[in-house]
Amino acid sequence: MPRRQQRPTMKDVARLAGVSIQTVSVVVNGKREISPETRERVLAAIKQLGYQPYNVARSLRTGSTRTIALVVSDITNPFFATMANTVEDYAHASGYNLILYNTHSDLDRERKYIEIATQRGVDGLLFVATKDETRGLETLKTAGIPVVAIDRIPDNYNGPSVVLDNIKTGHLVAEHLLDLGHTRFAHISGPLDLLLSRERKSGFQETIAARGLEPGPSVPGDDSWSCESGYRAMQTLLKSSPRPTAVFAANDRMAIGAMRAIIEAGLKIPEDISVAGVDDIEFAAFQSPPLTTVRQSLVSVATCGITLLLDILQGKEPVETQIVFEPKLVIRESTSPPGQPARHP
Repeated sequence: MPRRQQRPTMKDVARLAGVSIQTVSVVVNGKREISPETRERVLAAIKQLGYQPYNVARSLRTGSTRTIALVVSDITNPFFATMANTVEDYAHASGYNLILYNTHSDLDRERKYIEIATQRGVDGLLFVATKDETRGLETLKTAGIPVVAIDRIPDNYNGPSVVLDNIKTGHLVAEHLLDLGHTRFAHISGPLDLLLSRERKSGFQETIAARGLEPGPSVPGDDSWSCESGYRAMQTLLKSSPRPTAVFAANDRMAIGAMRAIIEAGLKIPEDISVAGVDDIEFAAFQSPPLTTVRQSLVSVATCGITLLLDILQGKEPVETQIVFEPKLVIRESTSPPGQPARHP
């Protein structure tokens, strides 16, 4: 049986034309940041090899593949699942296909996916950074592909972004618990190699310190931001002496895990320990007791991010490119004055 001939790749085109893969991507996407001579050399190599990338015929003709990439760190997180659903709806309504890349909070995988998205000739990319320094952004810049960051802004990025005011988020929770009369606090943070986690922690602890009180212990969760992560962190905090009467978890999933650990220890929420989270995911309102949390509209954040990217792709000048959403405290039955049941309306 004859061996099936392998299709030529962008790497093959780059080798034959004597240019980088990024330069081939620029040509495939119809950008104009290279010289006519280089463009002709790449096109000649494409023709000679018979290279046919996804939608290449239309791409060479119009400079667009009508494709947008979304890179997230954990699609199992309801936060990112809601974000992906919203972005896909808006992309579809605007005539774009969406490619989803799930990095599993792995920097090497993130870099690889960004490079793959570049090679596919996507028109634009939305991303949630894995860590404070995202790898692969130079690849996108070289290829002239517009980018919008959502939720997390890495240190090496100063482009368009949509985020929550995370310092104010921590401040709102601290003010609420202080006003309820709590004096013994604890915090379950996200991984501290993320600016987002450090800001929520500092907003919380600095507000408490400003009232002349000790912020109490802080235990970092892991990259998963999961219920299990919050459960383990709360088990550690329950060994603290004196035991905290109020705990702020940096997201709802960890707060829900913390609630489980408190109940298993034979304690009551909120009489023994008040608990608050962040995000206001769907499950937050259906816990027992319902979870006090800081709401950031996941749909609004995602809508703003994809709208900003679509405006850039259509050549519109955005009114704002660094958009910060104001957090809103949603008070439910998981918080109350120390030793008292919840009496929130």
